[in-house]
Amino acid sequence: MKIIVGAFLGLILVLWGCYAFLSRRRRPKESGFRFVYVNIDGSARELTPDEQVYLRTEFAGADGARPYIKFRYESLTPDGRMSGYLERRQLPAKIRIQPGPT
Repeated sequence: MKIIVGAFLGLILVLWGCYAFLSRRRRPKESGFRFVYVNIDGSARELTPDEQVYLRTEFAGADGARPYIKFRYESLTPDGRMSGYLERRQLPAKIRIQPGPT
């Protein structure tokens, strides 16, 4: 019984470590809206005021109109593209954030 419990706790620790590694902060803390938009070419830009309102809107879990937010910079959208919304802290520090469109 102790072996089973130990193995279970070990598995939980390994999974927690993987999650912590994958969700680590990639940028120093900076001002700005919580999300940025990653373009098809991998560059990033600030969001427009309308996009910020859209991301602040609450949606039901199965609502097809809800935004797709990437978990990591390298993640692809369901249709295989690089573009999409991403938490600012997940954007690699080497990528400069361009101003949003006017």
